[in-house]
Amino acid sequence: MAHSAQRSGVGYRPGLFNAAESAGLLLGFSQIGFGLPLFLYAWFVSAQQAEPEVVLLAVGAALLASGALTAGFRRRMSIPVRHVSLCWMGVTAVLCQAATGGSAITFTFAWTPCMLALIAFAVIPAAQSLVYPAVFIPLAIITLAVHPGTHAADVAMSSLLMLATGLGLSWFARSALLAETDELTGIPNFGGFEQVLSAAMRDTAPGEPLSLVRLDINEFALVNRREGLEGGDAAMVTFVTGVSAALPTTATVARMEGDAFAILLPSFTSGQARDLLSRVQGQVAGFSAGISSREGDESQSEFFGRAGKSLFEAQRVGRGKIVTHGGYYASPAAVRDGLRNGEFFLHFQPVVDLVTGAAIGAEALVRWQHPTRGLVPPAEFIPLCEASGSMEVLGHWVIRESIARAADWRRLRRWDREPVSVSINASARELASTGYGAYVLAECADTGLPPGLVRIEVTETDLGTDTAAVRANIRILRGAGVLISMDDFGTGHSSLSRLTEIDLDVLKIDQSFVAVIESGRDSPVADLTIKLAATLGLQVIAEGVETEEQAEWLRQRGCSFAQGYLYSRPVPSDEFVERFLVHRSAARP
Repeated sequence: MAHSAQRSGVGYRPGLFNAAESAGLLLGFSQIGFGLPLFLYAWFVSAQQAEPEVVLLAVGAALLASGALTAGFRRRMSIPVRHVSLCWMGVTAVLCQAATGGSAITFTFAWTPCMLALIAFAVIPAAQSLVYPAVFIPLAIITLAVHPGTHAADVAMSSLLMLATGLGLSWFARSALLAETDELTGIPNFGGFEQVLSAAMRDTAPGEPLSLVRLDINEFALVNRREGLEGGDAAMVTFVTGVSAALPTTATVARMEGDAFAILLPSFTSGQARDLLSRVQGQVAGFSAGISSREGDESQSEFFGRAGKSLFEAQRVGRGKIVTHGGYYASPAAVRDGLRNGEFFLHFQPVVDLVTGAAIGAEALVRWQHPTRGLVPPAEFIPLCEASGSMEVLGHWVIRESIARAADWRRLRRWDREPVSVSINASARELASTGYGAYVLAECADTGLPPGLVRIEVTETDLGTDTAAVRANIRILRGAGVLISMDDFGTGHSSLSRLTEIDLDVLKIDQSFVAVIESGRDSPVADLTIKLAATLGLQVIAEGVETEEQAEWLRQRGCSFAQGYLYSRPVPSDEFVERFLVHRSAARP
């Protein structure tokens, strides 16, 4: 990026004023620069003559006003607004030309479209700037020719010079356009994309989402070897046509080199960009892609580089993968701001009794509706919170909110029905922090929730973190009646001997071992876990139950509890109350 930026910054080029602010200043001062001498000229002529130059005075005043507005609102000068401003300047020039008739000043106005073409070349894309000399120069020539006060020789000479100037500017614009365009596919190349990206980053408001995609076609080298270079070129054009047709009109797709492409998606969060690419994959040849969403004041190279890192990761894990770069947005300050702004919220997935179908508890699952990334999956932001040190801030909020909701459930629950527990996920970092157990119990005391209705879930790997702080927190929690659950059992690296060393109450069978249960197919690991839990006197919960067949298989082998889409997706607390606490029967999705 640095090398390309240095190369493209030398000399005059389209997009020299591509940022909204600089384009607005150029257009504003151009209108003022045209309007002020026009107004002064009309004022002087009106003073010398008995009849005032009403048209020129009005046009001059209007240009001064529009120029001041354009400069004042320069940050809002999008491409469509720039076109409106350019057309206004062109129309006023032709109007002044028609109003001055055969006087010498009319030839000055006739040359204005040439200057207009040069301004257009600076503030809008080169391809669009070609319209202005093609439209306004012939219009100025026609206005000269039809006016009875002008001589034919003057019209001919002016026309020749204006056409030559227009052709020169058009050639200049077309040459610049070709330098920024991929010859084979007709889309922007690296240099062209760099200008689009630069303008977008400068024009996009801080809170407005902006996503960048980098992608490679899967095994395109095989196409070249199998079908030759001509066949490869045809496949490349077909690919670009298909991708372009599947993208919104606001997107910009560019060919970086070979089979490597980039896509800029204004107003798209990373989640929306991922959904869009998934749909595109279903319509065109396979590709791997990496996505980054703009962060704060990061530079253009950082933004582009993060998309490249995620593409590398996508290629590493397998063909056809789409990977989103998590970014560096989950700092403690960002998490605190997100909590203060209501960006975080909890959903609850019920844990049901496999015999009665009644909900005996619910697992609290945190979600983040990021202002620019949209709904960020926990698998993305939780590791970032862990790495940045913000997990304790977020974890305390989850504990407080989860226990408060469970206390509400307890007050709503009828006296003759079993109380409902809440399961709270804890990371190794949280469980190893001093005072974690005391904080959980303090929240229970504040809300009046019995500690026995709280379950702390820790993954098998995290429970293997053998520190004094972890053991102290577990001892404090279990001493007060809180249940400790080993999540995702069987997927970590702990030895079975640790089950007798760690104070546990619940084993949770990982959903990967439940998913294999089908007609005529058992899950030996799930069966062994159920038997092991019974031997050790532990409760067992099966995760990811999606079919009645899986539920029946678990029931027959003595598994007491389950959670999964068969019973419900994670839902807000109000919906959980309505479906599982107010009514006696477990709801189905």
